[in-house]
Amino acid sequence: MIWRLGGSAARRLGASLALLLAVPLGTAIAQGSRAFTVRADNDAFDFWMLPWNRPDEEYTSGVHLTYEGGDAPLWARRFLHGRPTCDSGAATCRSSRTEIGQDIYTPSVSPDDPHASPGARPNAGWLYLTQAARIVSPTRFDELAVTLGVTGPPSLGHLMQQLAHHAAPEFNRPTDWTQQIGFEPGLIVRYEARRRAASPENDGLGVEITPYAAGSAGNVIVAGDAGFDARLGWRLTAPWLPSNNGFSMAVSAGASGQAVARSLFLDGNTFRDGPRVGHEPLVGSGRAGIELRYRGLSLAYRVQTDTRSYSAGPRWHPWSSLIATAILD
Repeated sequence: MIWRLGGSAARRLGASLALLLAVPLGTAIAQGSRAFTVRADNDAFDFWMLPWNRPDEEYTSGVHLTYEGGDAPLWARRFLHGRPTCDSGAATCRSSRTEIGQDIYTPSVSPDDPHASPGARPNAGWLYLTQAARIVSPTRFDELAVTLGVTGPPSLGHLMQQLAHHAAPEFNRPTDWTQQIGFEPGLIVRYEARRRAASPENDGLGVEITPYAAGSAGNVIVAGDAGFDARLGWRLTAPWLPSNNGFSMAVSAGASGQAVARSLFLDGNTFRDGPRVGHEPLVGSGRAGIELRYRGLSLAYRVQTDTRSYSAGPRWHPWSSLIATAILD
């Protein structure tokens, strides 16, 4: 599922839109809820390690604010004409997702020296805004997302890391941002499809497995992903359908692989010279988590570890997420 921009990308984008339109209608259920999610990713959240032993490198920080619900974006409605909005209560319906976020990548450094060793990745920040069109049902999820953002000093990666490190200097390593990915406007177009198989819905214990595949194209990342997520829990509902019905809980696990053709954060800026280390063509990930929900509020903790993404990178890099979601109606 890797492609480059141009005629091929246009054909694949058209195929993605066609698949969005192909999702069938089913029995009507209530799916009109709106949700607001705050997610913080950080290797400082690896709580099974002592604070001074936790990594502070690679994908070291991410902050994401997401709003889900409402009608599909204007640019997608022409392709989704005839699909009802999720406010209508249809079993299969269209909706949107809007996200603003910042990701920070840093090389490994020692506690006494802020300068990275030869072959280490450059520092990088990515500040972005995503808008996505979705077709959802209890068993299917299709999303086409467009992301615009910036790298370099305007991404505020250096500033945000300084603020975080000043808050707890005894547990953080010094950093030297003289070598960082330079300024570049970024574009990512991503299509993702998920299919959910679950035990019969009831108010008791349930299990589900959700395989997925995705592809991304743009000057920031060109890659294809495939994997699965499995959940075991009480009163399970599809993870992409917000629910405020009583109490539920779940434990989850998953694995995925990514085939990478280009990564701006490792391969360097597209149109200018600068630091670069190259990328590994295949990267694997494993994850596990737990989620608790009571009515309109849910809290989750997830651990993920990624394999080496460039030749001098660590063999494994674990990082974790704290996630809070509020159902707005």
